[in-house]
Amino acid sequence: MADLQTSRTGNDAIKLTASKVIVMLVSLVSSMLLSRFRTLIEYGTYSQILMVINLVCSLLMLGLPNSINYFLAKAQDQNEKNKFLSVYYALNTLLSFVIGLVLVLTIPLIEGFFKNELIRSFWFFLALYPWTKIIMSSIENFLIVYQKTTMLIIYRVANSIALLGAILIVQAFHGDFMQYMLLFLATEIVFTVWTYILVKQSSPAFKLGFDKKLILTIFKFSIPIGLASTVGTLNIELGKLVITSFLSTEDLAVYTNASKELPVTIIATSMTAVLMPKIVRLLQHEKKEEAIHLWNSATAISFAFLCIIAVGCFVFAPEVVTILYSEKYLGGVGVFRIYCLVLLFRCTYFGMMLNATGTTKPVFYSSVGSLLLNISLSYVCFFIFGFIGPAVATLLSTVTMALYQLIYTCKKLNIRFRSIFPWKQCGIYLVINAVLGVAFYSAKVFLCKITAINPLLIAICMGCVWAAVFAIIIFRSIKNQWYFLNKER
Repeated sequence: MADLQTSRTGNDAIKLTASKVIVMLVSLVSSMLLSRFRTLIEYGTYSQILMVINLVCSLLMLGLPNSINYFLAKAQDQNEKNKFLSVYYALNTLLSFVIGLVLVLTIPLIEGFFKNELIRSFWFFLALYPWTKIIMSSIENFLIVYQKTTMLIIYRVANSIALLGAILIVQAFHGDFMQYMLLFLATEIVFTVWTYILVKQSSPAFKLGFDKKLILTIFKFSIPIGLASTVGTLNIELGKLVITSFLSTEDLAVYTNASKELPVTIIATSMTAVLMPKIVRLLQHEKKEEAIHLWNSATAISFAFLCIIAVGCFVFAPEVVTILYSEKYLGGVGVFRIYCLVLLFRCTYFGMMLNATGTTKPVFYSSVGSLLLNISLSYVCFFIFGFIGPAVATLLSTVTMALYQLIYTCKKLNIRFRSIFPWKQCGIYLVINAVLGVAFYSAKVFLCKITAINPLLIAICMGCVWAAVFAIIIFRSIKNQWYFLNKER
């Protein structure tokens, strides 16, 4: 039975990872098309509306969406699950409509902050999209708890394809931005209703209702998580808030796309999910050195993967931005390059060892400290560096938080700083890519001068050869790391 469960868990993990890759690719195509089909002012307005909704939802939802996995998993029987689901969806539905009402009533303030009168036209989106966003966010944890992984994959992929279809339909019929926003919202409403239907099918006794005692229990669990989530959301949106405070809506559109982190961190997040229970067990059995070695191996593999992408995109940034978003967004190349450097620090979760030992407060404190540092640096860097300033601030605050968590981990585990992270291995990978980057960039410039071949095609070919050369150079090293990672424990 245990083997069967392990096999099922592994298969589910593989299927979920595959579905995430599909969803990310479809979402990337959607962003590419939307960037090309809509004007800078329209895309900027779209970014402003989503930014406001993300911030307000994160602040006012009090971490409720994060509670569903915990309470459903710990429920003793179906009756407890039904009771929780009834309260959860009643509470989330009510709060989401309250958030929509707050957003509609504060439209004059939102317009004043962004200096964009177009926002008023999309009052319906501000009123209803928070509801769809909040209710749909629960479907992943819900279906995983009920072991309906296949349905989750169908739901995710269908939603991504439907949203992509909305863009194509509007463009095919030469529709305007208002029609796109209406179709986008209508699509999300359909999937929100489907969420309620899936919950009802899995839990026939489900019906919306309130229970004061259970509500207090849920809030006691969710509010601390909600605070941490709010900090994370603010950190993500901060650069855009600074840009929109000083520059135009068109500038925000450029910054929004340029600051999007490339959807390639899935290997790091997957590693984290798989490693955490193993590291917890090793530390429980006082196998500290093996736990650190395991984490270092996973980090080195993840860094190698991200390094080639980050450095490659840094070197060929103009071509990558053109391919992804069109030439309209070339003004954001500097910001894009800085976020390529930020991508290097997504190779692992730097607070993993602290979480594994149950020492979570320093992780939260470092997140808050990173946010405060980011806020102060964003304005300072903006006045020093201009448009790229907030991106520089994000890079500096990210590095600071990572170093703090590593230093605290060393103190907690009583180990040397040089042993906590695969500095040498990652440094070698970075140097190799830097050397290859200079070589292939020089080759690209030379070929552009002596041939009439499209620079985009040259950059793509150079990138493929670069990746192949790097893979050959590091193959043995990665093979050894992978062997240790999969060694039975």
